[in-house]
Amino acid sequence: MEEHYRIDANFRWLASAVKANEELYLAQCGIERCLPDKFYGPSVREEYHVHIILYGHGILKINGVSHTLHRGQLFVIPPGVETYYYSVPEDPWSYTWVSFSGTRASFFLEKAGITLEQPVRDTYVEPEDFLKLTEEILNHHELTVANELIRTSLLYKIVALLVDSKNQKAAEEKIKKDYDYSPDIYVNSALEFIHKHYNEIRVSDIASYIGISRYYLTHIFKEKLHVSPQEYLLNYRMNQGSQLLRTTRLSIQEISERVGYENPLTFSKIFKSVYGLSPKNYRNKILEETKD
Repeated sequence: MEEHYRIDANFRWLASAVKANEELYLAQCGIERCLPDKFYGPSVREEYHVHIILYGHGILKINGVSHTLHRGQLFVIPPGVETYYYSVPEDPWSYTWVSFSGTRASFFLEKAGITLEQPVRDTYVEPEDFLKLTEEILNHHELTVANELIRTSLLYKIVALLVDSKNQKAAEEKIKKDYDYSPDIYVNSALEFIHKHYNEIRVSDIASYIGISRYYLTHIFKEKLHVSPQEYLLNYRMNQGSQLLRTTRLSIQEISERVGYENPLTFSKIFKSVYGLSPKNYRNKILEETKD
């Protein structure tokens, strides 16, 4: 096993001895499913240490303040600051972390809304978005120049996601103040419009019709329906297509056009991804079940 890389059932870790970029460079990163008695510190770090909580609960003690943390939150340990953190035994946390430094590290974190006075914040995006990037770094653990460059680029992506997620949250808060009606009213209006015009519209048409931005439309759909407008529109089209396959003798071409697809191959491909069967096989299966 390489000295800079370790992996076992609950732990995966990478340390980088190479400072490939003085502006921002990776020191280490990892993923850990913590045991109930897992703790760290009291100790002082040399770099900025960012933890993103994936599951469970834990306690962070920093600057004389105790924080109880959970999934969907992140915390940062700045260099030179004594900290102590540990799992809540009844629900031990799992987290991914990345440790970095550089001449612009503190500037980037400040832009992400993270300071010594505010070391904890929500992720604002799914924690798995950070996890995927950490896993990519770990997957390029071999000591090669190419991997060194890849790890550095992925570190920039992680920091960019920290900044961008904070900016998205700020934009969402501003947008909520700019619109007159509640999200429920906008969502209901959008659904009514989709159900009437599903075979001839795009998501931009929906946003334009109800008078909000596409970004806000996506936000309130995910908040209220747990799917994007595009996903809802696609699923609604497929549902209408399945009804036509069950109740009519229209050709696949005709059904495809009725639900908004000029190319029947496109319709068939999407239909199969949703139902697991091609439109033809779906119809044959319904016919067989009807006979039985």
